[in-house]
Amino acid sequence: MEPEKILQGLLDIGEEMLKSGAEIKRVEESMYRMCAAYGFRRINVWVISSNIQATVETVDGKIITQIRHIPLGGANMDRLDYLNNLSRYVCSFKPNKETLDAKLREVLNRRQQPVWITVLAGIMGGAGFGVFFNCDVKDTIIAALASTIVVLLGLSLGKVEKNPMIYNAILAFIAETFIVWSVYFGLAHHVGSITTGVVMLLVSALGTTNGIRDMLHRDILSGILNVTNSILGATGIAAGIVVSLMIFKGII
Repeated sequence: MEPEKILQGLLDIGEEMLKSGAEIKRVEESMYRMCAAYGFRRINVWVISSNIQATVETVDGKIITQIRHIPLGGANMDRLDYLNNLSRYVCSFKPNKETLDAKLREVLNRRQQPVWITVLAGIMGGAGFGVFFNCDVKDTIIAALASTIVVLLGLSLGKVEKNPMIYNAILAFIAETFIVWSVYFGLAHHVGSITTGVVMLLVSALGTTNGIRDMLHRDILSGILNVTNSILGATGIAAGIVVSLMIFKGII
């Protein structure tokens, strides 16, 4: 088996694990174990949330280094579970490159969660937080509709915009504009309560939590990146809401 191709396949697995929301330590450990299973010597793997670097020495003394840039992605725990199983399979059976690629494609081509479940979860989240923040019946209905807009538009926007600040700013602006006009036409009563509930769908508490956890694990750079992305996302939310209120301040 060509060691360059094998290392490339292992990086493919590590990349998909990161894109699915895996912990930095989990990806590093999996990479070390898989590389060791193939007999690589002097294994050095460095992982942060946006990059994987691996340098290994083959049995005949050849040094191989590969670097992989990882685009930002969302959490997919179902896919991550199968990727973890795949890493265990690799450690146990050491498949060739063709089998390795086939197994990875099998995981990536699994049927994804239906869109309606994602939309329903968004509606329940936005409406539920709206009730928590004192929305009445009309407000809750508008919060549910605004949450639907955020989820559906977010699914499309996420394919072309990876910057969390711009992504959140666009969604927050559109959602806030919808809420303001709903109140203006008498379909709801409290702009602030609805807005607070809906924007909870965009708040990246998971990124902040993961960042703090990474720093506690001494993955300082990865932790800083996660926390910074969360701050940028929060800035985008605030900017989108403020711009909408400034434009339409005369009607509320």
